[in-house]
Amino acid sequence: MLNVNTALLAFSLIAIFGFLSEALFRRTNIPDVLFLIILGFLIGPNGFGYTSPEDLASVAPVFTTFTLLILIFDGAFNINLSSLIREFSSSLILTIYNFVISTIVVGGTFYYIHQYHLDGTTMMASMIIGFSLAGVSSSFVIPILSQIRVGGKLFSRLALESALTDVFCIVATLSVIEVYITGIFGVQKTLTYLIELFAIAGFIGVLGGIIWIVIRVFEEQNYIITIAYLILIYLATEYFGGNGPIAALFLGLILNNSKQLSSIKEGILSRSVAEKQKAIQGELGVEVTSATEKRYYNLISFFLKALFFIYVGILLDITDQTALVIGSILSVLIMITRMGSMPLTKGMPKDQRQLVNAVFARGLAAAVLIQAVIQAGMPGAEYMARVVYVVIIGTIILSSLRVFILRMNLAKTKS
Repeated sequence: MLNVNTALLAFSLIAIFGFLSEALFRRTNIPDVLFLIILGFLIGPNGFGYTSPEDLASVAPVFTTFTLLILIFDGAFNINLSSLIREFSSSLILTIYNFVISTIVVGGTFYYIHQYHLDGTTMMASMIIGFSLAGVSSSFVIPILSQIRVGGKLFSRLALESALTDVFCIVATLSVIEVYITGIFGVQKTLTYLIELFAIAGFIGVLGGIIWIVIRVFEEQNYIITIAYLILIYLATEYFGGNGPIAALFLGLILNNSKQLSSIKEGILSRSVAEKQKAIQGELGVEVTSATEKRYYNLISFFLKALFFIYVGILLDITDQTALVIGSILSVLIMITRMGSMPLTKGMPKDQRQLVNAVFARGLAAAVLIQAVIQAGMPGAEYMARVVYVVIIGTIILSSLRVFILRMNLAKTKS
């Protein structure tokens, strides 16, 4: 059990190491996530043994839930409704295609190998693996795109894809977990239950967002108050039988798009044609979250990311040869399936198409979701987690290599 001074020292060093690893990423192109996982592995039971999963068992459920909550709330701030509508035809189709094809290939391969060549598995376990690993990591994509100075439209398209696939992964995986926990099977019963679950979450999340826009008090301290309000929305949703993280998603979407939504409301109430035109442009609305506040949430997400990937490193078990092999196979398949999106990017320049295919790393969403699976007590969850961790590391390495090779080729072409 860690004493107070050791725990405080650990928090301080993790924050410093997280900052240094991000700085190294900018200089070396090696993703900070790898440094964090390596640190966790070194201090864990398979390294120098300074700590173990058992030492953290009491705080892990609360930490995982809070990380998931902040992850999806912060992710909602990357989804701008006007950008989503503007990029609908290209970005959303590409996103849905990659999510669906990745889910089918990864989940199907996991099921086939275990069912016919190993000791068997369940369809639910395969769905968990498929859904949790179907999203491109926003914590990998955004820094990569910022570093190589990608143009506005491509940046918007890939950033939107990573934000949406994080959401799709979370929604789909949590749905499977809910079905397992409740024991409700059968297509009709399952769909009815999930619709009720999301209806409650959507209603409370949207209502909570509207209330927060209307009251707009505590303006000087609303950074912390909003986090407290987010937790209350989560708890209220769970109490009424909804899904808390999904309510957090709706709350984040409402707050992030408050100016556009409140402008539309003013336009509907106005009888002036000129006013209605201004409303469409979002000129009549009120922004309830500032750029500084969004940056604050992003910093919380950054610190939680550092903590969580170090935790993943502590949990990483390289003695499970089966998980290493399966995870490696799935990593390569994810890279190959990403290339299948080439027909959807025909209108782009060649270098942009290559970049789209090079960015496919999995990350924080998958790591957090698999911990939620463990907490739900699903059979084989520990093994699934080991596979997911290998895939996260494998796809980060493969994607980083592809981006590096692409940048080298572009540099040669320019010279």
